[in-house]
Amino acid sequence: MHSEKIYSISIVKGKNYIPQAFLFVFFIALIFSSLSLIDYDKISLGFELKPVNMFSDVQVEEEDSLLLADEVVAKPIVEVDETCPEGVECIQNFTDSKFPLENFFNKLHAAQKGQTKVRIAWFGDSFTDADLVVSDLRDTLQSVYGGNGVGFVPITSEAPGYRLSVGHAFGGWNTSSVIVRKGSANFGINGYNYKPDSANFVRFTGSRKFKHTRKFDIFRLFYVANRPVEARISLNDTVKHQIILPESLSPQMYVLGQSNIKKVKFNIPSTAGITLFGASLEDSTGFYIDNFSIKGNSGLSLLSIPTGNMACFDSLLNYDLIVLQFGLNAVSAQTRNFTAYMDGMTKLIEKFKRVFPGRPILLLSVSDRSERKQGAYVTMKSIKGLVNAQQKFAYDNKLLFWNLYEAMGGENSMARFVASNPPLANKDYTHLNFQGGRKVGLTFARSFIHEEKKYGERRKNLVAN
Repeated sequence: MHSEKIYSISIVKGKNYIPQAFLFVFFIALIFSSLSLIDYDKISLGFELKPVNMFSDVQVEEEDSLLLADEVVAKPIVEVDETCPEGVECIQNFTDSKFPLENFFNKLHAAQKGQTKVRIAWFGDSFTDADLVVSDLRDTLQSVYGGNGVGFVPITSEAPGYRLSVGHAFGGWNTSSVIVRKGSANFGINGYNYKPDSANFVRFTGSRKFKHTRKFDIFRLFYVANRPVEARISLNDTVKHQIILPESLSPQMYVLGQSNIKKVKFNIPSTAGITLFGASLEDSTGFYIDNFSIKGNSGLSLLSIPTGNMACFDSLLNYDLIVLQFGLNAVSAQTRNFTAYMDGMTKLIEKFKRVFPGRPILLLSVSDRSERKQGAYVTMKSIKGLVNAQQKFAYDNKLLFWNLYEAMGGENSMARFVASNPPLANKDYTHLNFQGGRKVGLTFARSFIHEEKKYGERRKNLVAN
């Protein structure tokens, strides 16, 4: 007989995990939804977080709709009928004159022959601080039209060692500006004034970083004084001058000349009764750009410079062209309307036309600037609106206009500058470095020389006819 084993099989009723699974999915969705609402662009941890946005396929960016609603404020102006050569961003002429730069180029040709001097006043913001862009533009055009020296230089500077176009050291000065007022509002053309303190000194040294900044023949000092004031000036550490600056209640200039000046040092022994505005390093002929760029300046701060002071500087230095380069301090990611800013700039243009009668005014657009969106750096939405508003402003006020934004390469150009190897801009995605400054400066030089060639062709045609 076979024995049988009887197995007892017990069936255990299975648990229902559906509610737990639902809760798990719900909590995961809640976490990802919360992550999608985080503004990653405002988080700084020393490393970059990859954004999570589960709504990206259906989300419409608010900025785009806002810009569309604001097209009335900043729509592109009339199309320019000129066809530019490849690699050249042409200067647009919105003035009443068909040839607004004719007198300028006539004088420039005379300067090229060593007969006179041509001078540009460049008013800008931090984009051209430390002589970025301007230094390469100046040096390039001095190679074509003559001239040595950097032109106007301030008495003090926030970062004197950063500027490459001149060696600069100083001490013992109280500085006030249209941005940071610490005393008198009697500003010079550069928007600053400087009062001497005890043990004051200033030293300027020619720079070997550029071909035409190594030496110069003329040193100019700009000041006001309510009485005669002693000054001690040494040239090249050998020739020493002890001079008396005459009394003058309006901006005045003291000039010293000597061949091959490479270093100037001066101080004011008596600190009472005198205010300095700056100096200039130059030759007697050639081409010069005086860079009056100020950090944090939207352009409207220049309204604080006394009109009489600006006119005095013009009578001393005889400017032939005025350049205005602003916009970075008038725009942010939230800016949508530029009407108030342009109203203020209209007052500035009216002032400049009174101070510099008959001189052409060239307005540059704002440069490109990036903001971080979904982990990528792209052109700030309001930049294009400001460029269009500035072009319209130039049209309405009969100015010359150069599109710096397009000259850089247009949309997302700042991000490309930063990503370039070597980099051409800083990681603030707003300002150039020296390599980028050189690139933009040479781009402007090509535009400038293109205009001069058009002028030369017109002269030949006039002679031929």
